Amino acid sequence: MIAWIAFVAPAAAALLVIALLGLPAALALRLRGFAIPLVAVPAAFAVLALSSIAAPIAGVPWSLVPALALALVLAGALFLLRRWLGAPAAPRAGRTQRGELWLGLGAAAIGGAVIAVSLAAGLRSPDAVSQTFDANFHLNTVRYLLDSGSASPFTMELTTPGAPVFYPTLWHSFVALVVQLTGASIPAATNAVLLAVSAVIWPIGAVALGRAVAGPSTRVTVIAGVLSAAFPNFPLFLAGYGVIYPNILSLALLPYLLVGLLQLLNLGPARRALALAPGTRWLLTLGALGAAVLAHPNAIHTALAWAAVPVLWAAARALLARPVPNAAGLLAASPLPLWWRRFGAVLGALAFVGAVGAAWVLGRSTDNAWQGFYGPRSAALQLIGGTPHLEGHAWAVALIVLIGAILAWRHRSLRWVLGSAAVLAVLYLVADGFHTSDWRTAIVGPWYNDPRRLASLVPFGALPLAVLGASALWVALRPGLRRLARISSARPLIASRVFAVVAVLLLLAAGQAGSLSAMQAVKASYNTKLGMLLDDDERALLDRIDEEVPAGDVIANNPLNGSSLSYAISDRAVLFPHGSGAYDPRAYALVDSLVAAPGDACVSAAELNVHFVLDFGTDYIFEDAAQRGVPFKRMKHLDRSPILTEIDREGDAVLYQITGC
Repeated sequence: MIAWIAFVAPAAAALLVIALLGLPAALALRLRGFAIPLVAVPAAFAVLALSSIAAPIAGVPWSLVPALALALVLAGALFLLRRWLGAPAAPRAGRTQRGELWLGLGAAAIGGAVIAVSLAAGLRSPDAVSQTFDANFHLNTVRYLLDSGSASPFTMELTTPGAPVFYPTLWHSFVALVVQLTGASIPAATNAVLLAVSAVIWPIGAVALGRAVAGPSTRVTVIAGVLSAAFPNFPLFLAGYGVIYPNILSLALLPYLLVGLLQLLNLGPARRALALAPGTRWLLTLGALGAAVLAHPNAIHTALAWAAVPVLWAAARALLARPVPNAAGLLAASPLPLWWRRFGAVLGALAFVGAVGAAWVLGRSTDNAWQGFYGPRSAALQLIGGTPHLEGHAWAVALIVLIGAILAWRHRSLRWVLGSAAVLAVLYLVADGFHTSDWRTAIVGPWYNDPRRLASLVPFGALPLAVLGASALWVALRPGLRRLARISSARPLIASRVFAVVAVLLLLAAGQAGSLSAMQAVKASYNTKLGMLLDDDERALLDRIDEEVPAGDVIANNPLNGSSLSYAISDRAVLFPHGSGAYDPRAYALVDSLVAAPGDACVSAAELNVHFVLDFGTDYIFEDAAQRGVPFKRMKHLDRSPILTEIDREGDAVLYQITGC
């Protein structure tokens, strides 16, 4: 419990960073109500991304200072330009903007609280380390940013020393700031950011997306907040799988991009739900797109897939001269000339199709390693049951989604919502329902042909439908509940409110029906008893290595186990910070010769300034290490090496010192 109390500091720091970097832009644009967090969140990450690139160019080490400076500069520029960006639309009558802000945040907090509790239960400890292959890379990258002073995606050379490669570092730069502000360990700061992204950023975006599709009523706002926690594939399952932190951040930012796109296309009640000026709509869309893509470039493919039907729908509407929603949400003739509408529709559709083609050609993966886990019929059943790729089903949520789909079909102006959901569903079916092939790679290659990643996209199509369905159910049930309140209570108003709260709790409970398998996945991913990456003994040894290994020394290790985390946890450099990479050939020669040719090992150790060796055994993160394990196949039985002396041990985890040279 004490550890969780201490965890409040890094968790609060993560939220503080978002507020400090995002609010200046939102306030400079004169935003009010729920538009403030909708714009502030992607603005904060856009500032993080841009400042991480600009800081090393300016010769400034990475910290909150360059990020905050850029946030203020951006706010100043927006303040000067706001007369050209357009005035915000008039707020809706019937609710104050402050009330709308707190209603939206409160609704998001309902779903966010459920997600936070689920994640905390899965983590078990605030400084838990994911027992997955990529944990080495992501935690060590944070240490690399702190040591190098650069968080730029263009200066990343953790796995390619001396040869920087582009790698999106938005997640890692965020975690690094939390470490700097609080002094928390890298694992604790990572989990704090994970909670902030999953339980705050995602629910706020989900509420905004639900309102943009189903309307800005109190009913819709609350329902959208509750349903943000109703889909186990995201963020809960993805928080345990991989672990692919940048992908989680990218998808959590996606709703902000989608709301901006709906604002631009003037589809559904998006513009009525959030009073944004014309220029602000563009800023929101482009800013959210940039932030999501710099979190993980795969966001561009997901956004294009979701937007395909809405974009073509809006183009067809313009070509056919159909009415569009006005400021009151009613269909009316467009104020634009017909020729201009048609020209813009054709140009926009061609540009969109070109973007899709370029993204799929340039961003296609050639990795066919992940086969479909099910046949087409079984994958379809998984999809219909509301828990694609997971065990069990969430039939209550599936029924609500079905009701929403029927409503969307009956209302012609909302049929595009069905199209977005269908595209994401088909992508999942292709990934999980078929074996590897060229045609399958051509379709789902941008997601590494991975069914689990595609399954995590399904909620982005299902959520708007679920909000429509649950809202319709409440409208149908509310008159009966009011009559029941009048009959059963002397204070019908209070009774009616109690029934409303009960209805929210029931919807919340129904949404958790399919979360068990996702919870089990998270728990398994962080279960040190399984020893997939770092067991309890190995973690205990890492926690004290900094007392035994002098700063500046390098430790020889095997990256196929958790010894690489000496860098992130103990702040002691290792030869191999990740299982994939291109490292110094002498490093491979050293670990290969520790037992077989100790004389050669001494030469390599002297050249590389290596005086210590970590032995975490041969329980690798992959059961079959395949080619990754070849360079390390002779790094075992280290107790037989005449040049190594054991200086510390915790269970089977051993720290050796090179003393025989």
